[in-house]
Amino acid sequence: MLLDREAELDLTATALRSGRGALVLVSGPLGVGKSALLDGICALGAAQGAQHLRASAAPMERDFSLGAARQLLEPALRQAPPEKRARWTSGAAGHARSALDADRPGGTGPSETVLGGLTAIIENMARDQPVLLLVDELQWADPATLQWLRHLSGRAARLPILLACAVREGDTLTGHPAVQEVVDQATHILRPGNLALHDTHELIRRHYGEAPDEAFTAACHRSTGGNPLFLSCLLADAAPRSLQPTTENAEAVGALRPASLQHRLLLRLDAQSKQVKRVAWAVAVLGDATNPELLSRLAEGDSGGRDHALRQLTDLGLTTGMHSPRFVHALVQTAVAEGIPPEERTAIHARAAELLHRAGRPPEQVARHLMALTTPTYTWANEVLRAAAGAAQRRGAPEVAAGYLRRALMDCSPDDDRTDLLIDLATSERSFAPYASVRHIAQAVLLCDGPVQRAQAVVRLAPSVYSSTLLPVHELLHEAADALGPGDRLQGPDRELALRLEARIRQSALSDPEQLADSVARLVGLGPEPKTDTVAERELLAPLIGAATFSNALPAHEVAPLANRVLAREPALPAHVHTTMPLVVASLVAADSVDGLASWLDTVQENAVGRQTRVEQALIGTEQALVSLARGRLTQAKKQALAAFELAGEKHEEVFTVSSMTLATCAILTGDHQLADRLLAVKYRAEEDPYVWSGLAMLKGQSAARKGDLDAALGCFLDAGRRLEQCGWLNPALLPWASAAAFLHLYLGERKQARELSALEVERARAWGAPGPLGRALRVYGHMVEGPGSTEVLREAVDVLHMSANRFELCQALLDLGERLGPADARGRAALHQAYTEAVECDTPWLARRAEELLAGAPPDPEATRGQLTPSERRIAELAASGRTNQVIAGELNITCRAVEKHLTNCYRKMSIPGRVHLVTALGELDRQPESPGAAAPY
Repeated sequence: MLLDREAELDLTATALRSGRGALVLVSGPLGVGKSALLDGICALGAAQGAQHLRASAAPMERDFSLGAARQLLEPALRQAPPEKRARWTSGAAGHARSALDADRPGGTGPSETVLGGLTAIIENMARDQPVLLLVDELQWADPATLQWLRHLSGRAARLPILLACAVREGDTLTGHPAVQEVVDQATHILRPGNLALHDTHELIRRHYGEAPDEAFTAACHRSTGGNPLFLSCLLADAAPRSLQPTTENAEAVGALRPASLQHRLLLRLDAQSKQVKRVAWAVAVLGDATNPELLSRLAEGDSGGRDHALRQLTDLGLTTGMHSPRFVHALVQTAVAEGIPPEERTAIHARAAELLHRAGRPPEQVARHLMALTTPTYTWANEVLRAAAGAAQRRGAPEVAAGYLRRALMDCSPDDDRTDLLIDLATSERSFAPYASVRHIAQAVLLCDGPVQRAQAVVRLAPSVYSSTLLPVHELLHEAADALGPGDRLQGPDRELALRLEARIRQSALSDPEQLADSVARLVGLGPEPKTDTVAERELLAPLIGAATFSNALPAHEVAPLANRVLAREPALPAHVHTTMPLVVASLVAADSVDGLASWLDTVQENAVGRQTRVEQALIGTEQALVSLARGRLTQAKKQALAAFELAGEKHEEVFTVSSMTLATCAILTGDHQLADRLLAVKYRAEEDPYVWSGLAMLKGQSAARKGDLDAALGCFLDAGRRLEQCGWLNPALLPWASAAAFLHLYLGERKQARELSALEVERARAWGAPGPLGRALRVYGHMVEGPGSTEVLREAVDVLHMSANRFELCQALLDLGERLGPADARGRAALHQAYTEAVECDTPWLARRAEELLAGAPPDPEATRGQLTPSERRIAELAASGRTNQVIAGELNITCRAVEKHLTNCYRKMSIPGRVHLVTALGELDRQPESPGAAAPY
């Protein structure tokens, strides 16, 4: 499979056509395709009618005199007709017969008569047709053959004889005088390079028989550098693993380290001198920390020997650079590193650790070598490992940090800093092994020296694992708090520790009605503007705000400003998921106050790029899904929640549970029965958690209702409500179980029970006051009320939901109102038209279809010809047309910038214009349309 070699073949073709003798030398490092290029030259010679003779020298045949020469000549002489063979060996050529007729080991070189006879054979052949001689691995040819080739190249200048030899750069024999005497006769030198990206793509296509994806090609090219041999070994290694050339397999193929390639590389390295091997090993071990001085000391040689070895490695095509040598590809470094004998490897890593430590290199550079030792023998080893763990943690690599800390623990006695090591290890493990984190904190607590250190250990526990771990987290928290003492009696760092402990205790007790009420009282006692300056103050406020939200003890208009104040002071970092901060997120979602929260989470995501682990990614994705749900973006919410659910996996139980409950809400709202059944089939470790238990009960109720078992479904919904009320969780924003139960009572003909239950939800939603939950409760209550009062309730629901971020709930309320009024009513049509617009915007096609069906029989609507702008849209469009910015408009109307953007988007769509610059003209055309005397104001 010859690729990207057109220039080399063109030069060879010119030499063949010249009719004069020439020596073409193909030179290059291992794997660039020298043999393949000889194949191409051979095919080229055959196409031009040349007699081609081929030999491939080998190390084991160097002791046989003229062994390579016989490979060239014997097949052609044996296959030639008798008369032609006689002509080729006539005259002076007859002197070569004795050399060709017997096997004889090398001794003294061939005589001039024998050399002349061999050359004469080639000259006789050339009189019949051009002759092409190809010698692969010239450096391994026996001395007698090399002597003859030099003799031939000096005497065939006037005959159509082309000698093409491939020689490997960097091989020890390449520099041998006998080889150099042939090389020096070269008239043309070809140095093929590595394949370009598009040629790598073509080679992969030929290998698989189909075009690879760009990402797969890029991964292969990046891993091999386009070296044909490396690439072929990589693809051969991918075949038994069924790695098809797709984007999904790009990372996997890039990570392959083919054993066949390693074997070839090690064979080449083994043929080098001891000094070359030691320098190669040193480069492999030092990696990016390499410099000439360190390299010399690690390889235990002087600068001259080091430079000679580096030149040899560069000629072999293994390394590049002299001042900062690097292996040309990761494949080569891995092969060389794995080929170091075990005893040598340990000794080299030990010396590297000591050299780098003395040189003041960063701790992670030193720690990498300490990790390779069976037992660190240095007194400073644990200090370096801890420092390296801290650096890894700061750069967002907690699993790497944990590896350093586990290594340090192996050689740490209880009398040393084992407690601190366990605490640091647990902190790292929160991000990828939460249960191990809890276990290590429990171990650290037993070793702690005094209440302060015990408190420092316990506050590292991630609240997300409280409900799913089997270890006594609550006891650990209380014991640490009791030992430390109340925060109001402490100062400075000790007070901060006490507040953080209190925050975790209060979060762990959110399902206890008495503790819930106590937390609300604690929040009220802090005054209208509690302090949010320190981490501890914010961490304490989070569960207190959560208690007020869950219990519905304070209205949303008081809770949301407090939560936003906390958020404004809290750094937008992925580590917030390991604190009490997720309760602030939940409270803002419940309060229908998500604009600031969405921006904060976007910043979290930006700050988390390349730094968060699967746990952080899944928890942040779940929080973003909650915000999307609060905005009524169901499709987006389900996508985010599903990604978090699958990212966490059952391995990360607590994250898996949180994401699955958010996903359950999506399944219920979108009617995704298959997703609901999938969630029900999972076994949850935290199933006794009230929210998890109630969420699963809602899913079971939905499943029963779908199967027609309404009584069972009603029982599930009521059970969910009873469980929440047992905990004192009275906020309908958490789980609208009463609405679901009310509808089932209604379907079962139990209107009184339906109305009472729905009225209870409305009452609680009014007490909470957030527009989203209240509008939803009113919409449901509108179905429970008979007569004209139903329409008024639905009107109120629509009015309330216009103030909400939840466009899905607004769409449903508009549909219900439009259906109640009927499409013949102008207000009904206006509600249905707006419902359709909202359905399209929030990507709920089933609601859009329902709006279209209801509007299908509507009479012509004069208002429709006037653009269907609502009064709010008209006002905002006029302000925008006057030149005001969105921010100015938001300030004048006391609404958010996002609300202005949404209204303007609706205006552009309704008036069929592309943007703001066309508003003046569109509004003028709208004003010129005739007013319908019978038109009514929208709903």
